[in-house]
Amino acid sequence: MADDPEAAVKRIKTWCRRFLGYNTHALRYAFIGYMARRGVAAQLVARITGHVKLDYILHYTQRVRAEEILEKINLS
Repeated sequence: MADDPEAAVKRIKTWCRRFLGYNTHALRYAFIGYMARRGVAAQLVARITGHVKLDYILHYTQRVRAEEILEKINLS
């Protein structure tokens, strides 16, 4: 029997919140950061995450890279 996609999404959201302490938006945000730190192109990240516009991805990936640079400067 095929499961209702909306019910499945609701179960995933509930599980994430209950057992991980995060909502799915936070997990998506973390995934975008993970991809950015590994140098994945913003266009590919946007496509994977379903963002139509690159504005958000570019803004976030630039922030991630700026934080990495600041960490390197502070460690020197």
